[in-house]
Amino acid sequence: MSTIIKSEPNGSITLSADLCRAAGLEAGAELVAEVRPGQIVLEPARPPLWERIVALTADAPAEELAKPPTDGASQHDHYLYGAPKRRG
Repeated sequence: MSTIIKSEPNGSITLSADLCRAAGLEAGAELVAEVRPGQIVLEPARPPLWERIVALTADAPAEELAKPPTDGASQHDHYLYGAPKRRG
């Protein structure tokens, strides 16, 4: 689907509700504009990292969240990437 969109003299644009629905977005959704050579790409805004972490840990038992690894800094490759733990 291709649509021509004109910007207002102040640089703002308004996307029609039909265009938003076609893209799977709700009208009024926040978008992030990424400028690339010769184009502007609009994508849905992502929640900040801390909100994503909270959402991922929302159903984790409190007792598990209360016992983080004590060797997290020295063994970060193990915890992040599944590498074997280092000795020493």
